[in-house]
Amino acid sequence: MLNKIKYILPVLLIGNLLCMMDVSIMTIVLPEIQTAFNESLTNLSWALNVYTIVFASFIIPFGRLAEKIGRNKFVFAGLIIFAAGSLLSGMAPTLSFMLVARGIQSLGAAIIIPTSMVIGLEISNQQNRNKIVAALAGVQGLAVALGPSIGGLVAQYWGWRWVFFINVPLIILDLIIFPAVLPLKNESTQSAPVDWGGAFLSITMLFSLSLGLIKGNAWGWHSPIILSLFAASFVSFIGFILLERHLKLPMINLRLFHSRNFDGASISLVLCNFFLGGMAVLIPTFLTRVHGQSELGAALLITPYSVAVMFSVIFTSLLVKKINNKLLIGLGFTLIGTSYYLLATMNLDHGYQPLILAAIVLGIGYGLVAATANILAVADFHGSILTASQSVANVLRQVGMVLSIAIFMTVLSSNINSAKKNTLAYGSQQITSLHLANSAKEKMSRKLHKRLNPNSNNITKVKGSLKFKGIKISKEKQLTLINRAYHRQLALVAAKENLPTKLVPQRLKLEISRGVSSQVKQLLVKKVSQTNHQLKKWIQHVKNHLKKRLNVAFLSVYGSLAWLPFVSLLIIPIFKFKSPDTVD
Repeated sequence: MLNKIKYILPVLLIGNLLCMMDVSIMTIVLPEIQTAFNESLTNLSWALNVYTIVFASFIIPFGRLAEKIGRNKFVFAGLIIFAAGSLLSGMAPTLSFMLVARGIQSLGAAIIIPTSMVIGLEISNQQNRNKIVAALAGVQGLAVALGPSIGGLVAQYWGWRWVFFINVPLIILDLIIFPAVLPLKNESTQSAPVDWGGAFLSITMLFSLSLGLIKGNAWGWHSPIILSLFAASFVSFIGFILLERHLKLPMINLRLFHSRNFDGASISLVLCNFFLGGMAVLIPTFLTRVHGQSELGAALLITPYSVAVMFSVIFTSLLVKKINNKLLIGLGFTLIGTSYYLLATMNLDHGYQPLILAAIVLGIGYGLVAATANILAVADFHGSILTASQSVANVLRQVGMVLSIAIFMTVLSSNINSAKKNTLAYGSQQITSLHLANSAKEKMSRKLHKRLNPNSNNITKVKGSLKFKGIKISKEKQLTLINRAYHRQLALVAAKENLPTKLVPQRLKLEISRGVSSQVKQLLVKKVSQTNHQLKKWIQHVKNHLKKRLNVAFLSVYGSLAWLPFVSLLIIPIFKFKSPDTVD
């Protein structure tokens, strides 16, 4: 049995790693794709949203469909679909093409993720089940954490398209090995009919909920379309529960929720992935847009967080049977809360050590909660209900990520708008104090309003917020000024000599022309230098102010939610344990 697992587990881990990594890998390369497609970040965010929404919507029905077709064949087909979607995403000439390709990718991921977990559990015994769960679920959390880091490294050296292309050779390798360790012929299947009504209701429920949460801020939380989506999700949920209660072979066996361990683990999975998403969603953008880091620089700074997740999951899986699981989950949420406090109060003016410390603390806390919760989610089940438990657990992980995107981006969007308005007011006030012509001040004011438009959803990049090229005076303008000064000086000389200007000697006219030309040019150089110096100082002050306000805008999001991990400790009494190493 152990030798069999040794060969099968790496095949399953590769598929899980790549599928979950593509949930977050695009966050770091969105600016590059935006430039390539010439699309707004608002439109481009659909490349992230489509993957998450389709993935969450199809996990439950695909989990049951795998039992009818055969789990090995289903995962094999899912790998092919995911590879095709990855190839098409990398080749995408337009955003519309990419959205379709990302949808194909997510269908493959929805096939692979839940079914791989069930395959791993079915080939394991009770003694090593915890390690199998920890390995598969842990690699999923690690993949979300690694996504921005890997994306930054790949994009830096090969371009953003290779963020998708890199999946293809790894999937091909997996497909070559797959039939040798997981036979595609003569595998056991279930001939029970598929609950298509439950499948339709679950897809409608999760699609409507995900779309409503993700687009609520952009479309307006009180808009008819968002309210309709939430209403559709609620009605579908009620319909799903009523239907499942009266079916002999439901899509989801509701006996799952009779287990207190499963209930507690479900809530824990939503929460820990919500907190993990808060790091994955905001920090890459924070580093690149506010602190001017390259994608590679941001990736390297995030790496300690990814490594902390990996080691925390490994060690937690080894400790689950030795330490009371309540202590592990309690310590995990406490560390997550501590990390959010550290993120909210960190000062990066003297280096990134505070960020690295907070990231490591968050990674350790996530690993403690996620590994323990994933093990407890399957502890009480076998057979078909085990499949259902994994489908629900995977949906809840995605719900946590979707909630994270929705809530963090909503709070951030409000903070960003406040930061822009504050900087706009500051910059306008500074303009009035400049010693410039009114026309120049109006031009600067228009440029400032254009770059810091509070009605725009785009996050202004501090480094390129206001570009300064310096003012120049055209040759035509110089000649005009010199000509005016020459005629004034000529008139003065003519009056002094009591001569008409026409009778002033040509030699004297040339001397006046040379003198005036030299004097005017010197004055213009001095004036331009003084004006450019003023503008440089003004722009630098505005940039510094914007950086401070955006810094507060990002970090205060963590401050406003730092209480939630500590409140999450209230779910611990839900779990039921007989002893530190026995789970009911």
